[in-house]
Amino acid sequence: MIDERTVKDEIGQISTLQVLVRAYAEIASIKMKKTRVKVLSNREFLTDINSVFEDVRTSYAQEVIALAKKRNSSLASGKVTFLAHNGKTVSVLLSANAGLYGDIVKSTFDLFMNEVRQNKSEVTIVGRQGASFFIEAEPNKPYTHFKLADDKVNTEDLSKIISHIVQYQTIHVFYGKFHSVITQVPSTLAISAEISLSQDKSKKITKYVFEPNLEKILMFFETEIFASLFEQVVRESLLAKYASRVMAMDKADQNIEKALGSLEFVQRRLWHKINNRKQLNQLSGVLITYGGR
Repeated sequence: MIDERTVKDEIGQISTLQVLVRAYAEIASIKMKKTRVKVLSNREFLTDINSVFEDVRTSYAQEVIALAKKRNSSLASGKVTFLAHNGKTVSVLLSANAGLYGDIVKSTFDLFMNEVRQNKSEVTIVGRQGASFFIEAEPNKPYTHFKLADDKVNTEDLSKIISHIVQYQTIHVFYGKFHSVITQVPSTLAISAEISLSQDKSKKITKYVFEPNLEKILMFFETEIFASLFEQVVRESLLAKYASRVMAMDKADQNIEKALGSLEFVQRRLWHKINNRKQLNQLSGVLITYGGR
């Protein structure tokens, strides 16, 4: 039977847990705000870089086609790349190393697994939690695993991932996308380093002078845009995880409040029961004392 001491101990333990939950929520909220600023600024940067790249592509489409033919690249798809690719498709999962990120990590994994099972693409997983989910779901399927910190974008670790996936012809990245503090959704982004050869005839053409030459400039753009896109997706994933943690901790805090309310109600009932018993004992003692006279 539950007693006063047990209830008091449980209230103490849950209160301590509540302090921890609120601390996690506060830290996640601070990191979310900082990451959101970086994500928005990176979006502007990528927009500007892509604008310049489009100018280069449009202005020198014929030269690009000539370069592609010189390198024996196929033009049948209307796209060309100056980097070496293996012709394969890879599905990349951006997960997490730790827990307490709400539902976004698992829901993103579920979307990722649908792709892997339907298209039988090669698998690359970033984060220990995603690797654990994958081993449980597909214990016999090979995969490549990379580590990446949950709380920052480490350039060295990011470079290793990019060096691995850039060899693939088609790259599908699965990640949690931030819409608002309340809403984060599992998303996918197809990244291709290929250059589209279609021309917008209505667009004003700007002429450029290239040093050292057009081919090296295009290779630089192709590599940097690919790397920048992937880094942006990683930052988007971080932002979604922070927001999801804020919501998860807020929900946990509400559940703790309910549990504390229930325990405090039980505690008050026990106090009343104990006080009533004491009063009855005192009354019984009085009755016995005066009744014996």
